[in-house]
Amino acid sequence: MRSGKNSPPNLLLRLGANIFLAGALSIPFSVLSAILAYYFLVELLRLPLAVVIGLAPLYYLVAKWCFKLFFLVLARAQLKPVEEGHFEADFGNKNVRNWLINISLVDAVKYFVGNPPLGQTFLRPPLYRFLGAKLGKATSLDDVTDPYLLEMEDGAVAGGRSFIVTHISRNGGLYLKKVKIGRNALVGICSTIMPGVEIGEGAVVAANSLIPMDTKIPPYTLWSGIPAKQVKSLKGEVEDR
Repeated sequence: MRSGKNSPPNLLLRLGANIFLAGALSIPFSVLSAILAYYFLVELLRLPLAVVIGLAPLYYLVAKWCFKLFFLVLARAQLKPVEEGHFEADFGNKNVRNWLINISLVDAVKYFVGNPPLGQTFLRPPLYRFLGAKLGKATSLDDVTDPYLLEMEDGAVAGGRSFIVTHISRNGGLYLKKVKIGRNALVGICSTIMPGVEIGEGAVVAANSLIPMDTKIPPYTLWSGIPAKQVKSLKGEVEDR
């Protein structure tokens, strides 16, 4: 078996270890919560045992979320620093190795924790913020490949099924670049934002649009299409409000 800095990191082993550790850590909390629930329901409320047994799905949910939260914390603790730029597809490159570890952890979190947890969109920003995204107040988003490469200012919104991409394969290598979305900017549903895009304050990206890599969208402009182009300026509409 190959080993060393020039071989890919063992992502499968890392994933297995995280699953095992999260499961092991969650067991005591799950058992304790079940004991406390039994004491509260039977000893204090005097509910029939049949009712307590009937609440078994609730105990399962508690155990499930204990595992998910421990997995999330473990994944966040293992995220590596990455730099922006273009890098050759070389496993000996520290930045490439760090990104491989990060993307495997983020994808695992999306799978185990859910995207978003419990299907509630208001839980996405806290989840992505915990994974390194810089999000202002009252922000909303759907999916992003690398949360730690995303910046959204106050009031910025990326609509449902929009996809913010912060890495691509380019010229046989890996290209990593932050995406920045300005204050009160709006990205329409089902739109895709590519690496290096900067969207200015109050700008609007129409639904089902594709913003090409490294595009700089001026403030208060409307962009639409595949690839998206500027349709008009919104400054007059803002001034009329």
